[in-house]
Amino acid sequence: MAEADTSTLGALTAPHSAVEFLRDYWPDKAFAAHGDPARLPAFLRASELDSVEALSRVYRGNLRFTSGRRYQKMLAIDQVHAASLYRMGLTVQFEDISPFVATTAPDLRRLEAELGVAGGAARASVFASPFSDGLSVHFDAQDLFSIQLKGTKRFRIAPVRELRYPVGTQFVPDTEPFDFLYPQVPGGFPDPAGADFTTVEMQPGSVLFLPRGTWHTTESGGDSLSVSIGLYLPSAADCVLEQLQLLLLQDPEWRCPLYGGWGDGAARDAVAARLSRLLARLPRDCSALKVEDVLSGLLLPEQRLAAITPESRFQKTPHSRLETEPGVAARGYTYEVMLIKIADPNYGERASTRLEVAPEAAAVFRWMAESRAAFPAGELSARFPKFPFDQHCQMLEAASRAALIRPLWFPVLPPGRESA
Repeated sequence: MAEADTSTLGALTAPHSAVEFLRDYWPDKAFAAHGDPARLPAFLRASELDSVEALSRVYRGNLRFTSGRRYQKMLAIDQVHAASLYRMGLTVQFEDISPFVATTAPDLRRLEAELGVAGGAARASVFASPFSDGLSVHFDAQDLFSIQLKGTKRFRIAPVRELRYPVGTQFVPDTEPFDFLYPQVPGGFPDPAGADFTTVEMQPGSVLFLPRGTWHTTESGGDSLSVSIGLYLPSAADCVLEQLQLLLLQDPEWRCPLYGGWGDGAARDAVAARLSRLLARLPRDCSALKVEDVLSGLLLPEQRLAAITPESRFQKTPHSRLETEPGVAARGYTYEVMLIKIADPNYGERASTRLEVAPEAAAVFRWMAESRAAFPAGELSARFPKFPFDQHCQMLEAASRAALIRPLWFPVLPPGRESA
């Protein structure tokens, strides 16, 4: 989480502090800040964002466009010069500027860390709207930061009272909804007619945070260029279901397709009986899933390697092999040279890592290379007690980085649960 206003988040929220934003607004309340554009993070001051024409010269990604005053949907298009659409009086969205504005990705990664969200969740797009155009009323299923760079824009915003934390994509009233919205709105689809809208006037340097599930409509007061940072985060249900699926896939009964489920008669009856047995077991199987398993599943591989415990599990990769070269003596120290090679019969050798290790440590690497079953980090302590656990962690990290083994990111189905 951000601690000081030198952060990327602090640059967005100034003159308010990042701490104030996290304490009083994030993630549930709309927030606006106004100030000098020079305070903004570096990528928002890049020369590519000086104008629609400047960005059009370098951008080769996906585009979407609309005429928000006359048409509610945005349409995707490619192989068209964005500035040409803009000159036609259309609002144009450059969907992802990270590959084309070099400083974008580092600033987004810092922002994710400061907000405590998943790495890679933030995506920056650009909206260019000519005078009086914009977007019709809608809500998004992502949290958004809108940053005004050029011109002015008027936002009208209101919370969606009928739906908190929507999952899915954008919803525009009176248009076909995405399927995931139906289970979220059993009382009826949200309607902006009775919402309590407020107005936010955006000037160059203005920043507006909109929580997911906020009605908003925009209208430019002149030629407008703005950046939208969307946070595409998995729901709690997504995170739990991912780990639960990995747990259940360890049991052949859960892996087996529902043969006959699309038929009728006896075949369908047999499937129903089998499903009944599986669903009766489900609470017991779910009980093997722990909070720590779900939280561990959120971590990137680098983060897992930085937090190895005796219970952390690893498994030898099938496309790696370990080779050794004769030991070498230098300055009174003898070490073995170990080559970890990554190969695939379809593509040949793709990578090779050279490690110089003491003969005693070489035995640990050879054991990992010969193992087939998954093993906990603590097993190294039992097999090779000469080394303290922190050294075992260093070896596991080195072997993982070389792809000799892979850190596992899912829980274990307890013995006896499989096909019980």
